[in-house]
Amino acid sequence: MTWCNTHRLCWIAAVLAVILLTAGGLWLRMGAIEVSVDETALQALPATVGAAEFTILTYNVQARPWFDETEEKFGRMSPLMNRFDICAFQECFKDHHRLWEGTAHPVKIYHAALKHPFEITNSGLSILGKFPLVKADGIHFRDEGDFQNRPACKGVLLARFDVHGMPLDVYTTHIAAGKNAASRRAKYAQGDDIIRYVREQSPPDHSVILLGDFNMRPSRGPEDKEQNKDNPKVAGFDRITSSLELRDASDEINGPTGTEIDRILFRPGTGYALRPLRWQQDDPAFYTPSSKPLSDHEPVFVTFQLSKL
Repeated sequence: MTWCNTHRLCWIAAVLAVILLTAGGLWLRMGAIEVSVDETALQALPATVGAAEFTILTYNVQARPWFDETEEKFGRMSPLMNRFDICAFQECFKDHHRLWEGTAHPVKIYHAALKHPFEITNSGLSILGKFPLVKADGIHFRDEGDFQNRPACKGVLLARFDVHGMPLDVYTTHIAAGKNAASRRAKYAQGDDIIRYVREQSPPDHSVILLGDFNMRPSRGPEDKEQNKDNPKVAGFDRITSSLELRDASDEINGPTGTEIDRILFRPGTGYALRPLRWQQDDPAFYTPSSKPLSDHEPVFVTFQLSKL
């Protein structure tokens, strides 16, 4: 074999190696849904059957890839999560293990999957739970919206819990922000993705809680509904709740007054009752000693009672 042929073969082999390494790196970067379950801690939970009362939190923690500090913030946030039986986070685009570090929840889930390997970051969604996990799953939205939304693979994360022998499907989401045409279109499209996904995943006998940063709000009376019939921030939200027959925990407790975009929606499964007992937005514990909020969103939490009819 001549020197030229040998050189050519070496060059081809080097190119193939680079291609394979690049492809392997991109494949590894795609990630997955990360699930951590402490079986010992789960077995130590009380083996209770019948009615269950539990607390659930939704919180956009404002941990963007480059702009936000997480060491001190998550150090303060993490122990606060132990007050709640189920926690759902949005915008946790980095350092999720730091957020988990001080929590005692046996179940921890993170939507680390990318829609494609060239995305900058994942969905930023995470769920913690103090009940046995039956299933963890998630999707990415098909329509990503405008430029400000495209760096993240926004979507939906599902955690199915066994709550005292009763199935409870908890979904958390973070819908596109913005007012331009692409974002307005995406709000409708992402809402339709949520409707389709919940219908596919949750049979009628499963109770459902859908919570998160919707970047939308419910309509407030017939006049508001008519004025916003073409506004996806309002009409898109109403379409989700009506299509999935969801009720709003805030409205159930406070009446139809709130316009916050961080919301907790629910529906009981067939043969079950799911009732909100208490609702709260914000808490002094979620501030620094100098009265600075830990995030640009306020936490929202609800106490529910789940029981068989």
